Amino acid sequence: MSKFKLFLILGLVGGGAIALMVLLLTVGRNIGQFFFGRSFAEGQLNSYVANVMKEDINGSQCQAWDTDGNGYVSCTYTLVSQPGRPYALECAAWGLDGFLNRGCRQSPLTRP
Repeated sequence: MSKFKLFLILGLVGGGAIALMVLLLTVGRNIGQFFFGRSFAEGQLNSYVANVMKEDINGSQCQAWDTDGNGYVSCTYTLVSQPGRPYALECAAWGLDGFLNRGCRQSPLTRP
């Protein structure tokens, strides 16, 4: 009977530690997106357009929150060479996904 109590206590402590870790990662990600999400994504956008597309950005705007959980946020931008024509990309979001995803990709909704 004492081994059962020991395993029960170890299981509860281990389960509580895992639940606490998941909670802290989620809260940390959300706080990070609140403070750094937009500027992080816009930095990824500026770097992508300058290095990959070899263009200069006239203006840009990115979402701060990754609402669909795919690691990217939606961004729109205009180029110096075409200031009246907006373009759309998805750029890496702040958080663990953003550090793994780096850069930008075409938005699934804007692909031809």
